[in-house]
Amino acid sequence: MIVAVAAGQLVVLFFSSLVIAYSGALMPGPMLTVVVVESPRHGAKAGPLVVLGHAILELALLGALVVGLGHLLERGSFKAAIALIGGAMLVWTAASMIAAVARDKVELDWQADARGRRMRMVLSGVISSLSNPYWTIWWATIGLGLLTKAYAAGVAGVAVFYVGHILGDLTWYSAVSGTIAAGRRFITVRVYKVMLCAAAAFLLALAAWFIVSGVRFVT
Repeated sequence: MIVAVAAGQLVVLFFSSLVIAYSGALMPGPMLTVVVVESPRHGAKAGPLVVLGHAILELALLGALVVGLGHLLERGSFKAAIALIGGAMLVWTAASMIAAVARDKVELDWQADARGRRMRMVLSGVISSLSNPYWTIWWATIGLGLLTKAYAAGVAGVAVFYVGHILGDLTWYSAVSGTIAAGRRFITVRVYKVMLCAAAAFLLALAAWFIVSGVRFVT
């Protein structure tokens, strides 16, 4: 009976983590923008590679929370710093995209990804997560609450929580990159430039929101 109850708790924890992960992944943000922009060049691999970087970062954060650093995420000063730094990173990313279009340095490479390019995609997953201050806020609120329940179930609970969370991101972003890759024969350089400009505009709007939020945290 005890084993059945424990297994039932793990199943509930897994699906709770999975559904909540979808609720976050479906919201537009820097990570989705990276996947959309990189999929025409890197194909269906873009989604999984970006999620790999995201997963590595979240594993490190999960370890930090388990050893008791969760209180740091709850501090207003920390949230303000993350929001302002994240906003600045998004402005820089958007400016780089606009500059590439303006200088006509946009290319579509249909060849298989080299190792260096794959590593850059993984790094993009890390950077796009760090540049989103609401990723930190999510972990300081919803994530920390779920982790508390998972921790009560022991190592298995924490592992199930993490797997469910990452699986939500992986399936969604893989579907996005796979869909774009399937239709990328229709994406010309001109269309890709439009995609880059639209993504840059979105990132600038998001950056403004983050910076305003950071200022509010300070005041």
